[in-house]
Amino acid sequence: MKRNIIYLLPLFFLFAVSSCMEDPEVWNSKVVDMSGDWYVQYNHESYGVDPFGVGFAELLTYNTASDDGTEMWLTDVVGGSATFWDYKVKVPVSTGALTFGSNEALVNAVEGYEIGVKIMNGKIIEDAVTLPSGYVTDSIYFEVWFEDLEGATGIADDKLLVGGYRRTGFIEDEPH
Repeated sequence: MKRNIIYLLPLFFLFAVSSCMEDPEVWNSKVVDMSGDWYVQYNHESYGVDPFGVGFAELLTYNTASDDGTEMWLTDVVGGSATFWDYKVKVPVSTGALTFGSNEALVNAVEGYEIGVKIMNGKIIEDAVTLPSGYVTDSIYFEVWFEDLEGATGIADDKLLVGGYRRTGFIEDEPH
């Protein structure tokens, strides 16, 4: 009897595992073409390229909980830490045109740092950048105004020009 149970046990296990396997429902968010992990550089019209000496910073864009295709999250808070200014805003989008932004000040959702943030003239350009790995990826551009940016640059109503590329995951494409 023990011998029969030993032989039947693997068959039972195989049946149990295969009967539990179902094809998961796969869906994309409504802002999937605009979502991603990006490497961006913050530049300035007067002070030039990377005036704060940050180099390339990581930026995330992703869907909101409502996933209605009219807005997305844009943040430099990655892994719990800011990569540049410590901001997170829900920004209006046009998914068909791959554009985003508003001339209205948005409230920063980073707790304890509720400054106004404007994301303006945002655009994602598909297949615009060829990286060292040979991989072709998307480019991102937008202008950003922070309520407290004037304190850092001394210029009223100042803005930064932000540009970069979608992260590929290949080591040779990581900024140095």
